[in-house]
Amino acid sequence: MNRLLLAGVAAAAWSGGAIAADLGPYNPPRAEPYYEPAYAPVQSGVWNWQGLYMGVNAGYGWGNDNAASFNGIGGGVGYTNPDGWFGGGQIGYNAQFNSLVLGVEWDIQSADLSDSTVLSSGFTGVTSDVDWFSTLRGRIGYAAGPALLYVTGGLAFADVQFNGMSPTTSISSSEIQTGYTVGGGIEWAFAPNWSLKSEYLYVDLGSETFSTPSGTYTTETDFHSARVGLNYRF
Repeated sequence: MNRLLLAGVAAAAWSGGAIAADLGPYNPPRAEPYYEPAYAPVQSGVWNWQGLYMGVNAGYGWGNDNAASFNGIGGGVGYTNPDGWFGGGQIGYNAQFNSLVLGVEWDIQSADLSDSTVLSSGFTGVTSDVDWFSTLRGRIGYAAGPALLYVTGGLAFADVQFNGMSPTTSISSSEIQTGYTVGGGIEWAFAPNWSLKSEYLYVDLGSETFSTPSGTYTTETDFHSARVGLNYRF
């Protein structure tokens, strides 16, 4: 009987060893690899502003004593201060290096910035009107938590209309003028993909000269603008 028990134990030990040999050495299970989500709001303690964004904006613009002068018989000078509301949209891209954010943004706005004056030469009416304007700007910003503080500057474009009338002549023009813009703002990320911004821009479109039978008519156009906007980041 004892011999039978010993034989059974030996057989069990031999079969167990054979099975273990077939299974190979023991390897503990590995942890599953961790993948970063496609959009992480915060990276290394700094809010993530990297990537493409687009949004809408609205604001108010006001002129800066824009000169209108007539060089001819009698001469004359006056100033228009076009002001009014505007609204439009923007699209841009940010590249982020720790707290430094570098970006580029293009925007376009429909506007109604207009004003009228009378020149001392006797022009019965001179009107300037900005129908729309657009900017293409670079941005340099500092990420401070969910806030982005930035300065910006670049090119400006606008459709500017001029109209002048006197007893002897009339002038009418609609030109797309180019110039520059500078400004700054603050953007606040209130959700992982959404942000609000408040921005100031100064736009200078230079001067334009028109010839008439009785002389030349020169205008200068520049204005300030303050706006708020809403952006969605992809």
